[in-house]
Amino acid sequence: MSGLRITTISATIGRTPMVSLSEVEGVSERLSADIYGKLEYMNPGASIKDRVAKSIVQQLDARGIEKNALLVVAGAGNLAISLAMLQRQLLCLIPERTSADRVRLLKAAGVMDIVRTLDGALPGSPEHPAEIGKRIVAQHSGAVYVDEELDDWDLTACYEELADELFEQTDGKLNALVLGVDTGNAATHLSRALKKRLPELQMVGVEPSNSAIGEQGNVNPLARRWLCEDIGRPYAPQALVPGSVDMWIQVSDRVAYSMARRLIRGGVISGPAAGASVAAARMYAMSALKPAQRIVVILGDTARNYGDTLLSDDWMLAHDLLDSRMLDDLQRKRLGQFRGASIEDLQLPAALSVSASDTIGTAINLMVEHDFSQLPVTGVGRRLVGYLTLSAAQALIENNVATPDQSVSKFMLRFDRRPSRGDSENNTGHTTSIHKQYWLITPETPLSELSRFFETNSVAFVTDASRKFCLGIATKQDLITFLARRNTCRF
Repeated sequence: MSGLRITTISATIGRTPMVSLSEVEGVSERLSADIYGKLEYMNPGASIKDRVAKSIVQQLDARGIEKNALLVVAGAGNLAISLAMLQRQLLCLIPERTSADRVRLLKAAGVMDIVRTLDGALPGSPEHPAEIGKRIVAQHSGAVYVDEELDDWDLTACYEELADELFEQTDGKLNALVLGVDTGNAATHLSRALKKRLPELQMVGVEPSNSAIGEQGNVNPLARRWLCEDIGRPYAPQALVPGSVDMWIQVSDRVAYSMARRLIRGGVISGPAAGASVAAARMYAMSALKPAQRIVVILGDTARNYGDTLLSDDWMLAHDLLDSRMLDDLQRKRLGQFRGASIEDLQLPAALSVSASDTIGTAINLMVEHDFSQLPVTGVGRRLVGYLTLSAAQALIENNVATPDQSVSKFMLRFDRRPSRGDSENNTGHTTSIHKQYWLITPETPLSELSRFFETNSVAFVTDASRKFCLGIATKQDLITFLARRNTCRF
């Protein structure tokens, strides 16, 4: 086919874009420096570790290692994700603090097993990933231990390629490079490659508060655990060559996570380690003696690996990770915009319903007549048992899955109760009803709670406290209309 270009996943690694961060709130205010982000999270595996994985795979092939050989991989999880993307069989050693989203991704990628390791394990201790990895490799014939922190892999070429991109994208005008440090490889190789061309370049290393990488060999076994993944160690890793980093900046979890949220709002979908690096770049720019600096930040992780943490308002609140301004915004959104109002203030019309024994045809006619998109379904004693949507009912009939004279009970979405054989199968033997957890919503339910309900649901059925009668139906549009009336429409 003319014009069709087909390539491999491996060939798409690298050449990531660089963007100005001036549009991101809280980054460039009161600064004369220009701060840019190198979007390494836009690699196909969503991290800078794609470059490392590609280099390691090439070296495995050069050593004659079979593609199906077991790789025992240590790290925060990004390197394992990248190697799995390149179709390697893996057993992963990851710290306890690694996000659940990353673990789920590894499992979906087909890793053989996942072993959790202590967050602060020191080199030489039985709990350190290297010691655990060696024991596992000894038990599997042909297995290979992969740990970026050790000297087993030559990563010069992959980081020289990144250095070339940085030089080209800045036209050779770069005053400082800011990056989070974990194994020390990126800092060592990028410093060596770039300072050959830019001897005045300042390398700024970023680590979490309580991390000990920048202490150059001092070990802090009692360091308080930090939440920011992908950066930081309680010791200086052996891969980090002394002198590679000119300045170290420690960033608290709150600053890292709040900046990551600001980056997301500004269209940069990066994670907490990137948030820490951008915050550090701002700190460096404010302390720099020379004005009009050009600073580039390596943004090496994606926010999409943190659905249960960075992207969760509840988790951020529980761990006190929102700065004062973001906390005020969230509290205003959750409480202030509704000013204590409840569902009763929506003034919803009385609900119409159908019985579970009514026919689908009856339900469709009722929804069409009253311009409803869904109807609550009641059972014995008019108790709410589920609901039926107009689109689903019409599709069932149009696709000959159901007939208009069949009962609603066979096809409705049910609440709470597990399916029985008679209710869950139609005349073809296929299950058609769906079961969904019921969330009690009454006229007294605060609108702030209803707003959170609509984050994962499209429609709310309002009942009395005993769930005996369906009193009304609410949608997000009802909330929008209410806020518009109050002139506090902020979504």
